[in-house]
Amino acid sequence: MSRRTTTRYAVLGMLTHGPMTGYRLREEIRASVGHFWQESFGQLYPTLRDLEQEGLVARVGGGADRGEPVELTPAGREALRAWLAQEARSLSPERHELLLQLFFGRHADPGVIAAHLDRHRERLLQARERYRQIEQFVRAETSPDQPYWLATVRHGVLLVEAGLAWNAETAARLAEETT
Repeated sequence: MSRRTTTRYAVLGMLTHGPMTGYRLREEIRASVGHFWQESFGQLYPTLRDLEQEGLVARVGGGADRGEPVELTPAGREALRAWLAQEARSLSPERHELLLQLFFGRHADPGVIAAHLDRHRERLLQARERYRQIEQFVRAETSPDQPYWLATVRHGVLLVEAGLAWNAETAARLAEETT
């Protein structure tokens, strides 16, 4: 499934929260699913236009004003349900440049890879703090969506914890090899 195709479903899913303008949709994506789903914001408006032409979303006032909020139609809700029933095709992370550098790390100057790992650890610690804050916020929600939102946040927390464990193990092993 192409990135553009999944953008459609990210938009349809966000519109289950209610009508939104394109700008609000972009901000809602960033603030909610942005911790695990990176969306090309340049695709939002063309995607909204396509979804409207297909009858999956409609302008709230029925007009053609691009600044007017759009809402999910019954056909859009059904398209979202159909996609939710499909097996996820992509579970792979983005390209990980640190792993690529590490793979060829034997050829780096002394201390370079250790410094990369130190910076990586700091970024993970910052991410863990962000996830903890998001988790506190989600746990306080009373929405029927809360258990599903919490599952996505916990995925991020556990990935960060795994990353910290990997980082510590790798740094220790490489320190042993270079002494």
